[in-house]
Amino acid sequence: MSARKIYYWFSALLAFGMGCHSTIYGPFLRSIGLSLGEIALVNVVYWVVIILAELPTGMLADGRSRAWSLKMGVAIYGVGAFIYMLSIGFWSAVTAEAILGIGSAFLSGTQQAWIADGLTREGNSHELRKVYATETLIRTIMFLTAGFCGSAIATFSYRLTWLPLSLAAVIILIFCHRQMNGQGEPAERMTEFQAFHASWNLLISSRSLKWVTATMIVFGLIVSYNHYWSIYFEPKVGTVGLSWIWLLIILGVMPSGWLVRRLSIGIGKEGFMITVSLFLSGLGIYMIALSSGLLVPCIGVIVHEFGRGMIQPLTDSFVQHRIGSSYRATFGSLQSLLGRIGFALVPLIVWILIDGQPNSVETIELIWLVCGSGLIFGAFVLFLVRPKHT
Repeated sequence: MSARKIYYWFSALLAFGMGCHSTIYGPFLRSIGLSLGEIALVNVVYWVVIILAELPTGMLADGRSRAWSLKMGVAIYGVGAFIYMLSIGFWSAVTAEAILGIGSAFLSGTQQAWIADGLTREGNSHELRKVYATETLIRTIMFLTAGFCGSAIATFSYRLTWLPLSLAAVIILIFCHRQMNGQGEPAERMTEFQAFHASWNLLISSRSLKWVTATMIVFGLIVSYNHYWSIYFEPKVGTVGLSWIWLLIILGVMPSGWLVRRLSIGIGKEGFMITVSLFLSGLGIYMIALSSGLLVPCIGVIVHEFGRGMIQPLTDSFVQHRIGSSYRATFGSLQSLLGRIGFALVPLIVWILIDGQPNSVETIELIWLVCGSGLIFGAFVLFLVRPKHT
């Protein structure tokens, strides 16, 4: 099986498992007794664990094996989902989030590095951005399907929405064992510390890579939208109705993947489009926060998702063009470690600011108003200082 087909299947199976609980994540946490502030706090734990584990796991992927790292990540995801299914309160949720964070760290950077070198080995490195964008479309379709399944499962039990991720993890492990045979490994193997040294030197010497890291930090302002969208919309549309909001989310993401696939700009020259995607992400959140009723918030969902759907394939293409084969996973983890500072700081600040505030839609709207404004302002600043050359 070709590297791209393995990559697509891996992403599709993982997306389905994760998508089943995505539509009900917020209501599930509320059902086991967490407040809006505590939801933000458990996600601080998730992102802090990722930040702490990012670099060691990326170094292991380059130094030992990327396929091994992907298997480890998936296996740990499965364990975390199973613990979440049995959770009964704040501390069990913290435990589950910490385990999921470790699993995410093993996958972060490694997936992108694996396919980048897999395509290079097959002589298709020029198709990297197209493959990233196609993967976004496939992942989106699987999330859509899983979201409907998760909403249906939630009518019986919120807890059972975590079971598909554990089952998907088992299937992916079997698939990886049978299909991953060295396609995405580095052309020349470095030790873990050699990979770290090369990654650090490249980051501090490249204005473009420092710029894209800054965009990832600003992008962290979306995280509170992820936490609260289902809580915000459930009173308006009901639990089953969340699947239709999920459909709007997918309808926003799918055209963005199609657009990135058809971009005619050179690989590595995506800076302008990255700032556009940040702006649209912020605009969509801002529209939801300032609107009443259902129509304008639904339009805001589509605008937001269209913008954020472009981010990953654009930034992955922008970065992979600039780094060497032997330390791709390590560099991806180093950059993710720095970029995800925003994903940890935002929910921490939210928890501090809303502690003691009512668990209401008005509180959520206030959070989103601030985050949407921050994304729009950040996009404008990054547009002004964006790199003009590769």
